[in-house]
Amino acid sequence: MPDTPSAIARLRPARRRRPRRTLVTRTKVRVLVIPAVPAAPATRSERIRSAAWTLYSRWEWRLAQARTDRARRAAHPYWR
Repeated sequence: MPDTPSAIARLRPARRRRPRRTLVTRTKVRVLVIPAVPAAPATRSERIRSAAWTLYSRWEWRLAQARTDRARRAAHPYWR
């Protein structure tokens, strides 16, 4: 005797079978072009200048972030 589906199973939408995934192969070989990366600073003074610039830019980022946070808090004092 066949097994009849339950009432809940009949209310559900029918199962949709996904099509089988096929492996796509390419006949042409593509060469990736890597952009030229600047060389590392050679002299000690260049390294110091680079480190100083990094610290300065991080400091500027944090100041700008603090400014926007302060402005947001001033605009919405009840969010604290």
